[in-house]
Amino acid sequence: MPKLSVIIPVYNGEKYLPRCLMALQNQPFQDWQAIFVDDGSTDESGKILDKYADKDKRIVVIHKKNMGVSAARNDGIKKVKGEYVHFMDVDDDLDFDYYESMLKFSNGADIVCSGFVSNSKHSSNLVYKKKHILKTLFGKLFWSQALIKSFVWRYLFKTEFIKKNKLQFDTDLISQEDAVFVLNAFVFANRIVIVPNTNYHYLFNENSALNKKDQKHREKLKQQYKIGKEFRKKYAKKNKVMLLWRFRKIIKLFF
Repeated sequence: MPKLSVIIPVYNGEKYLPRCLMALQNQPFQDWQAIFVDDGSTDESGKILDKYADKDKRIVVIHKKNMGVSAARNDGIKKVKGEYVHFMDVDDDLDFDYYESMLKFSNGADIVCSGFVSNSKHSSNLVYKKKHILKTLFGKLFWSQALIKSFVWRYLFKTEFIKKNKLQFDTDLISQEDAVFVLNAFVFANRIVIVPNTNYHYLFNENSALNKKDQKHREKLKQQYKIGKEFRKKYAKKNKVMLLWRFRKIIKLFF
């Protein structure tokens, strides 16, 4: 059984697959299983993945009709064999020793959190210099800034933890699904570890499914951003951390 499973949804990602696969195969840590979910791609993504899978038995490919990233991730969870799960996006990248560092500090935690660097003007970097072990919800949310930076690719989740708490992505959402999944997971987690000097690399892709330019899609996206904001606010109120919500823009200045 591998130590780590990496779930990667792919929709028309032929341009990014070589770099993504190289990021995995060049990691010093090699005890992984990669689950690529071909979400109804109309380009050569499926064929490229099948060729890689033929050469590397750690690579699993699921071909399915297009149902969106949430459904793709949920399908990937069903195939997980690793002790921990990471949800990576096909157009992003990793520190060279990302998995080695994350698992070195994991020590049985339910969730392992990294920093991240971004090339998008819409998202500032969040880089940690010290290790933090978090047990209270307030501490988890403060140090991770998950109320405003709830990107699922920042975390490794213990597989047993996901299955025990029946965590899944909401297939009705085309955005904000990360926030719902991550914030719900935080409530159940007994311990979260923040790993220093280790970063995921978010590379903004203007041609991704999330950034479609047609007006109908943009209107739906706008509505879901409102849904996401309201979810975060209700979550903070329900879990008695409204202080973090009210001062979220000020708090991020300390990082």
